[in-house]
Amino acid sequence: MLKPALKLRRFFLIAAIYLASLPGLTVGLRNVNVRIPSAVKRGDNALLICNYDIENDTLYTVKWYRGRREFYRFTPKENPAWKIFTKTNEIDVETTQSNASHVLLRNVPTSISGKFACEVSADAPTFDTSIVAADMEVVELPTQRPIITGIHSRYRLGDVVNGNCSSDYSKPAANLTWWINDIQVPPNYLRVYDVQRHLAEHLESAVLEINFVVTVHHFIKGRLKLKCSARIHDIYAQESEKLIEEDRPRILASGRSPDMNMYPFDQPGEADEHNELFLIHSNAAAGLRPSPFDWNRTLLVLLWPAIWILGQWGNLLASQRSGRMER
Repeated sequence: MLKPALKLRRFFLIAAIYLASLPGLTVGLRNVNVRIPSAVKRGDNALLICNYDIENDTLYTVKWYRGRREFYRFTPKENPAWKIFTKTNEIDVETTQSNASHVLLRNVPTSISGKFACEVSADAPTFDTSIVAADMEVVELPTQRPIITGIHSRYRLGDVVNGNCSSDYSKPAANLTWWINDIQVPPNYLRVYDVQRHLAEHLESAVLEINFVVTVHHFIKGRLKLKCSARIHDIYAQESEKLIEEDRPRILASGRSPDMNMYPFDQPGEADEHNELFLIHSNAAAGLRPSPFDWNRTLLVLLWPAIWILGQWGNLLASQRSGRMER
């Protein structure tokens, strides 16, 4: 039969084990998380970070995986503490800047894009283990800005604007967006084409078409700004612009005679009179002063009816006088 003191000690031991097994009351490995860049430019270095709280436990190992393959291991009790698994999937680890929480990858190629995971294990007696993963994409950036084609420099109200924005080859293809006067274009203005693939280099290109009818609301002080932007994650952003002028109808001031068929002249000679009057009107509308020769001809045209009437009146008087003399 156990003594009361031993019974009490046994009770506290069982209680301690029970409480330690309850969620939230453990004092071992916890708060494991990773900081992995979502996108990295091809040829750059990539820093992977694994954070964790080991608390009262002792760290046993930290392992890094790309997919299911381990490429780096850190074991504090070994010498050296780090171990590299020979260039798994072309991964090149900089050991001088890698430790129990950080791994530096050098000159990353596009082929290593995928899921990266950190596995942390505590030492005896718990041997608690936790693994956390995140995706990283290695990007091949375009070599130039997006290209706008099919857009003219001038449009009239009611004209149809139809053009394309194309991104240079990259991996992945850039996300394209059209803007009118810095306002994003609605989907009904757009047509998305299938991604074009460059099979030899495993690169992709995107094309986005814009199509809309020009209205008075599109022009600001006679101008319309059309812009196409290209983005890849948060490491690439470029844009191209086209400025469009409003093509308004022009009213021309001309000294040419109007179409002769527009005037129903009674006599052939009246056409010249109408031409002279149109010339005066056109010159005045254009802000021009008629030459002295034009003024002489104009006065002759205006005074000719009076001269003709006076001539006829003189002939009538002469005929009356000759009639009286014959009597």
